[in-house]
Amino acid sequence: MLGDAEIRALGGNLKSVSEDNQKHHQDLQKLLDQFQFFLESYNRLKSDYEEEKEGRERYKKLAKAQERNPFVLVLVDGDGYLFKEYLVKAGTQGGPKAAQILNESIKDLVHERLGSQADQCRIMVRIYANMLGLSKSLARVGLVGNEARSMSTFATAFTAAQDLFDYVDAGDKKEAADYKIREMFRLFADNNQCKHIFFAGCHDTGYLSLLTPYRGRADRITLIKAASFHPEFERLDFAVRELPAVFMSTQPSGSHIPPPPTIPSAPKVCTHYQKGICRYGTQCTKIHIMPGQQLSKKVDDMASSPISSYNRDFSHLKDFRSSVRDQDFYATTLPFMNIKCLNFIAVNKDGDRIDPYVPMPSRESWDTYVRRSKPRRPCNNYHLAGECETNNCEFDHSPVDSNSLNVMKNILRQHVCSKGASCRSLKCYLGHHCQKSGCKGIKPCKFGRYAHTLDIVVAQWDTPIERHASDDSPASEETANSNFSEDWKYPETSPIETHFEC
Repeated sequence: MLGDAEIRALGGNLKSVSEDNQKHHQDLQKLLDQFQFFLESYNRLKSDYEEEKEGRERYKKLAKAQERNPFVLVLVDGDGYLFKEYLVKAGTQGGPKAAQILNESIKDLVHERLGSQADQCRIMVRIYANMLGLSKSLARVGLVGNEARSMSTFATAFTAAQDLFDYVDAGDKKEAADYKIREMFRLFADNNQCKHIFFAGCHDTGYLSLLTPYRGRADRITLIKAASFHPEFERLDFAVRELPAVFMSTQPSGSHIPPPPTIPSAPKVCTHYQKGICRYGTQCTKIHIMPGQQLSKKVDDMASSPISSYNRDFSHLKDFRSSVRDQDFYATTLPFMNIKCLNFIAVNKDGDRIDPYVPMPSRESWDTYVRRSKPRRPCNNYHLAGECETNNCEFDHSPVDSNSLNVMKNILRQHVCSKGASCRSLKCYLGHHCQKSGCKGIKPCKFGRYAHTLDIVVAQWDTPIERHASDDSPASEETANSNFSEDWKYPETSPIETHFEC
């Protein structure tokens, strides 16, 4: 029989086991509660993850859709931004040419602003104007006819020239064009498919309130400068660019219409011009012809004809008396760089080679090229001819922007090709005739007199020699990589009148 002490001990042990069992049960219940909490948290996180995953997939699809068909928008207030006079005067022929020049100019700006992304972007142009009021204004200065909406023929031809180009009559109400431009800007300012906006309306301070919320967004907006550019727009910290080949730099006025010419008693030949020293240029009262060239019967007839007949035909006499050509003449006559120019050689009716048009670079382009050339000048053969066979070439082969490339083309076109107008090398980037605006063919111009007067109208497209032989040099050794000197600076004259020293 158990004693009292043993019984007490067993009772204590039983109580201890009971307490341990109860504590174990409490710990197990606590563990089960924690497991349940973690399970519920896991389910919530899994649900959130699935929702986030679905949202991310939807965003990817939306972003992919928005990246499809990227474009840049060119917004133009046509009441203040007027195309070059010769384009407007040409009417139905001027509209397509204006669209072509604008398209090429904007392409260069797109490459400058967007870099490698530029090749995927299409160009959409929207021009809004009060067609009735604009036609009346231009008719007063003799650029269009006097009929109502005479500007519409130019606008219609412009619209038909490019799929995404529209020249729209906004109506006759006050600020109708402004309203259209504002709504178009708001529609596309935050559109992801619209990669950049080129805004041409900086003559009107009413647009300041529209642009101010986007102040400093140079990555998004570029201002186009033309006639009557208001200085307030410069404070918005946007990039400002000019399109000198597209828009007038000054407002048209009656002074643009040349007065009727006086009739010379008899046409006289300028001997100073034949010696290359006539300083009067287009203002010379004598006829500018080459030595040995005969006066045409038409000029002789005009000298003795009645005044009305002479006035009608004076434009022909003016062209005959002066071979000085300006930038507008080259822009409208020379072929633009396109697929055909990349594969064939443009030739006139006499078999002389014609170079593609090289627009005068802006001051900003010159500055960009100078900065780009500071460490090492770009290789002309590599960037302009497409290849460089020089081992360990001392010049730079790394990519150059479109502005610097245009400066290089401009510089090298002023070096005379040794083969002259007979050159048929597609890789030749030297000049085969002068493109300097207003050049009279005298020193220090490197081109001969003939290179200033030859016919630059394309008559046919010749096959380049590269398709017949592969050993022709792209350019003469003496100018293969000759750029301007390190201390050369942009000339202190207007971009329209300035060219590389000619």
